[in-house]
Amino acid sequence: MLDSILYLVYFLGPFLLAIFLGKRLLRAQYTAFFAGLLTFFVAWVVILVITTSAIMHVKNALLYSVIVAASAGVFEESSRFFAFRISKKLHENRNWNTGIMFAIGHSGMESIIVGGSLLLTIAVITYAPELLSEEVLSEAQAVLEIGFLQGLYSAFERLFVGLLIHSCFTCVVLMSFVQRRYLLVAVLWHFVHDMVGLNLHYVSDHWIAAKLWILFIVVVYSWFLFKLRKRMTI
Repeated sequence: MLDSILYLVYFLGPFLLAIFLGKRLLRAQYTAFFAGLLTFFVAWVVILVITTSAIMHVKNALLYSVIVAASAGVFEESSRFFAFRISKKLHENRNWNTGIMFAIGHSGMESIIVGGSLLLTIAVITYAPELLSEEVLSEAQAVLEIGFLQGLYSAFERLFVGLLIHSCFTCVVLMSFVQRRYLLVAVLWHFVHDMVGLNLHYVSDHWIAAKLWILFIVVVYSWFLFKLRKRMTI
C-alpha cells in the first residue's frame, strides 16, 4: 500500500500539477502540457539511442558523461524550441505561464519514465532475476531497499525540483524567439547542469555534495526563474 503512494507521485503528480498549478493558477492551456509530455518523450528516445550506442564503444566514464550531457542539452532544448516554433497555439502564447505549463509536461514525462523504470526493475527482480548479472542485480536491489520515507522524498524531489529545472530551461528557450543566442545559452546551461549531476559521485562525500547541489538548484534556479518572469514580455 505504501509503495503504491510512491508511484502515484511519479505517475499522477504531473497531471495534478497541470490541473492545479498550470490551469487553475496560471491559466495556461493544456496544449502546452501535452506538448511538453510529447517532446520530452521524443527527445528521450533519441538520447537513449545515442547513449546506448555510446556505452558500448566509449570506455572512459568522463567522456561518456560528456556525451550524455551534450545529447540531453542539444535534443531536449531543440525539442522545446521546435514545439513553440511549429505549434500555432504555443507560438501565439509564448509567455512565462505557458512556459511553466510546458515544463510541467516536460518534467512530468521524465517523472513517468523514472516511475516506469522502477516498476520494470521490480518486475524483473521478482519474476526473472536470472536476466540480470549479479552486479546489476545487487545494485537494483539496493535501490529498491531504501525506506518508504526516503523513497517518497525522492519521488517529490524528482517531481518538484525537476519542474523547477525544466521551467528555467523552457523560459530561456522562449527568450530565444527574441534573441536567438538564448537557445545556445539553454543548451550550454543544460550541458553544465547535467555534467555536475553525473559526476557528483566522484566527490568523497557524494551524499552531502548531492544535497548541496539540490539546495543550490532550489535557491539559485528559483531566483533566476522569477527574474525571467519580469523580463519576459514576449
